[in-house]
Amino acid sequence: MANAIRKPPARIRYEQSHPTLSCRLDKDTHDLLKQRLEDLEGVSFADFVKDSLGLLQLKMPDIEGTRETTWGEGYARGVEDCEIWYFCDVCGKRIDMSPNSESHKAMIGYMKEHGWRHGNCHRQ
Repeated sequence: MANAIRKPPARIRYEQSHPTLSCRLDKDTHDLLKQRLEDLEGVSFADFVKDSLGLLQLKMPDIEGTRETTWGEGYARGVEDCEIWYFCDVCGKRIDMSPNSESHKAMIGYMKEHGWRHGNCHRQ
């Protein structure tokens, strides 16, 4: 018969003062718990339980800051992709206009009146 592995006294004291807790969860609940722990940026299950019992105050992710950053990046990308602009004929500086604004409608009207077309359409 093989000898049992002897635990050091410190390990025995630790296991007595920190007993193991286990539970069975259905797959959906397990996946939800796993997702919550990931959302809390890697918080351990033990810290999650302590927080639920009010023994620990977890630092929640800065959702508002993330939302502002994400919105700002999306807005900047949208402006870059969709902004309408042209250069001033006098000073050469860029003039920006909002889609469907009065100046945008005036520019569309001017282009129609003066026969602006695609390069290939001029050749037809």
